[in-house]
Amino acid sequence: MANRNLDRVLASSFLDGVETWSIQLLREARSDVQLLEDAISMLRRLVQGRLDIIGSELQWRASGGGERTLLDSLRDSLSDQASVADQAAEADPNAGRANTRFALPMAPAEAQSQWALHRADSAMLGNDIAVIPELADEMLHTLADELHRLERQVSSERRQLHDRLDVLQHQIVMRSKAGEATVEGLLR
Repeated sequence: MANRNLDRVLASSFLDGVETWSIQLLREARSDVQLLEDAISMLRRLVQGRLDIIGSELQWRASGGGERTLLDSLRDSLSDQASVADQAAEADPNAGRANTRFALPMAPAEAQSQWALHRADSAMLGNDIAVIPELADEMLHTLADELHRLERQVSSERRQLHDRLDVLQHQIVMRSKAGEATVEGLLR
């Protein structure tokens, strides 16, 4: 479902005639695009998490290893990533987009979550995260390459979704200023 919706929204014709759309249609389109952006953002985080885990495993192997559990490496990987994210936020507190959604409706959120998880898993080429310590270095590099490819694709899709959200939001604001969007209309 999400793939078809994403393809539809990312099509070059998606915003054709947006200047003539009703305020209701603009709001519905904005909601659809926002749900997709939420799913893409989740997918991006899943991909980055997998990359962090693989990177941690490769770094641990390169350092000569030692005894540790998968849980130890996850904790190390995630704490390192949190530190990097904190540094980035300090350097540019306005980086990224503000989250304007507090909660997703359950059915779409669940479907979008499953879609994001399935797409992230597909980049693992049939390998589960739990078997990463058992994989050969060559396979880990292959998985990292595949995940980097997916991350680039997802980042591009996310930028396109943001562009569409900006156009839709601009149209809604313009209609509100022109008086097309009224309080009575919002309450219907």
